[in-house]
Amino acid sequence: MNNIEDKLNQIYRCHDILDEIVLGVIKKVNRELFVPEDFKSFSNSDYAIPLENNQNMLTPSTEAKIIQEMNFNNNDYVLLVGMGSGYLTECISNLCKSITAYEIDGALFKFGEKNLELYSENKDKIHLKNKNIMTDLKEIKNYTKVLFTCSLDSYKAYVRFLGENSKSFFFINQPNSPYKQGIIIEKTRNGYTEKKNIVTSKTNQLMD
Repeated sequence: MNNIEDKLNQIYRCHDILDEIVLGVIKKVNRELFVPEDFKSFSNSDYAIPLENNQNMLTPSTEAKIIQEMNFNNNDYVLLVGMGSGYLTECISNLCKSITAYEIDGALFKFGEKNLELYSENKDKIHLKNKNIMTDLKEIKNYTKVLFTCSLDSYKAYVRFLGENSKSFFFINQPNSPYKQGIIIEKTRNGYTEKKNIVTSKTNQLMD
């Protein structure tokens, strides 16, 4: 085992990332390729790497925890709100049928788009939109898995747009705290269930 693989195992296993499929994808996708030049040396550290316009990448352990909890499969049509560097998009693309990623910030969109164009092995599965998801809410029902990497005050306004038998991840703002709580919503014909405390992270508010 080389030093990078050893370091990745230490980072992820100590955060209860034990799914071998998830670990395989993380080892396959070279995170360094998606990191800004000045932070290449931090690529595999559990650190929130800065991006354009006061945005940050999620930490590696947070990304992996989300991927593990969402349990993607080859039949999933995935919606990712908040593309950022493109790294999470590329990881998920290895596990699903198709992924559509939205990014409202123009500079971030160009950065992520360039990274995916240069380094993605799944370009045919990836669809990018430099748009605000708020203009396309009715489209959400077409996806089996939905992820918001930006934070919300509440997910409840979005539940009615989710498709039947879908699974979604949201970061929810916490009173008087910079940390957001990650939760999962599973929607069925008869309603939905909520699973709290998936992960906590600092992340930016969804823009209206």
